[in-house]
Amino acid sequence: MKTLFLLIALYTLSSKQAVPSGDVPDGATCEFAQSGTQTGQMTAGNYVRLTLNGYEGMTLNSVSLQMHSNKDSGAGSLKMTVGGTTVWTIDDATFNAPSWAGKYSKDWMSISHPLGGVVVPKDVPITLYISASENSLYLQSVELNYSAPAPKSYTVSFATHIPLQVSSVTEAQSGAGVRLPDVPLEDPEWQFLGWMEWPLAGAEEMPAVMYAGMQYYPYADCVIHAVYVQRVEAQPWLPADDLTSGDYLIALYEPNSGWMFYARGEVENGLLQTVSLVRQADKGWVSLPNSACAADAIYSLTLTNDTLSIVHKQTGTPVRLGSGGNFTQNSFNSKNWIISPMETDKDPMPHFSISAVTGAKTYYVSFWPRDDGAFFFRPTDSAGQQHDILLFAVADCDVVMPYYTSFPFGGDVLQTATDVMPTMQTNIGPYILTIRNGKKYLQINE
Repeated sequence: MKTLFLLIALYTLSSKQAVPSGDVPDGATCEFAQSGTQTGQMTAGNYVRLTLNGYEGMTLNSVSLQMHSNKDSGAGSLKMTVGGTTVWTIDDATFNAPSWAGKYSKDWMSISHPLGGVVVPKDVPITLYISASENSLYLQSVELNYSAPAPKSYTVSFATHIPLQVSSVTEAQSGAGVRLPDVPLEDPEWQFLGWMEWPLAGAEEMPAVMYAGMQYYPYADCVIHAVYVQRVEAQPWLPADDLTSGDYLIALYEPNSGWMFYARGEVENGLLQTVSLVRQADKGWVSLPNSACAADAIYSLTLTNDTLSIVHKQTGTPVRLGSGGNFTQNSFNSKNWIISPMETDKDPMPHFSISAVTGAKTYYVSFWPRDDGAFFFRPTDSAGQQHDILLFAVADCDVVMPYYTSFPFGGDVLQTATDVMPTMQTNIGPYILTIRNGKKYLQINE
């Protein structure tokens, strides 16, 4: 037998509403309706109706009504249902009949009825309907005596789908949840990512997983499944050493400080915004992370002899030197650029100088720190502020997509996924419907 808690929920009528109190289940709702004008009073032809929701899984033991009649009159009928099942009826009779109170009274009297332990199925309402055929019947409150299953501590089992096993964990107490474990997989190709409530055959997009160390709150004894990600190692993204027309990221590297700046976006207020990051040189070379290859950081470079045009690819806007010595998008009074390779004995990376001439001045692409700490590319006519430019070809960006699965070493994925489908249970009257691995089982609810 299941351990049960005995509980009492009380619904008291006030201002044409049913006010709940006592042991009302979490999330339960009530609706009250009446056709008369005075709260709880039923004159001939009028009714009251109370509808309760949220009692699924509860066992109904009895119901008790606080009612009275007029001094020497009052008659009506009653019907109480649980979904489509009638659990209590009183055919139309006077209030002094045995089926009602057995006597007329203007004092509140208790009228009780056993409900025989009916179990409320999921999403099924409890409805009480009382109708008067003779003046008058009065209802003050409805008391529902029911039993709830004792809270249960659930056990979580872990399907790793690899030779490594992880022990199941049971909640220390009901509702406490369990802390998710790690899977100490040591493999050159795969690493453990997290847990899901169903097995993942395979995906190229990162799934929503629960990570090791998180608290998981089971709603039944269950099995959850490990998810692994394939280790990917992209080649370092190095500056281009052979400049041709194409798509590039435009960067500037400060070897003394280790800072690198690359342009991102179109020209605004004569400047180009940059993203800054610290890069450590390896044997004289630096690299950009592959994640830097974002759409708004790509510039199309067209090289004609030594003349270079720069266009922000995402917006199609050019980057030119304006007559005032700033960047501009306009073609009027603007200049394209001249690009020249720069050679240095100290740095083996291919560097370039990007410059343009307007009037009697030569402007070089350099960077400028603003007072708030932001950095921008801007032209400068000061030879002392000239900086060499690094160009990273988008075609050289080695973007490798990771792969996610619960079955890193193969196996019968489809069969395994079917075998570990979660078990679902639903109460149907005195029975329990269990669906396990796609099959249905009906058993008596003890």
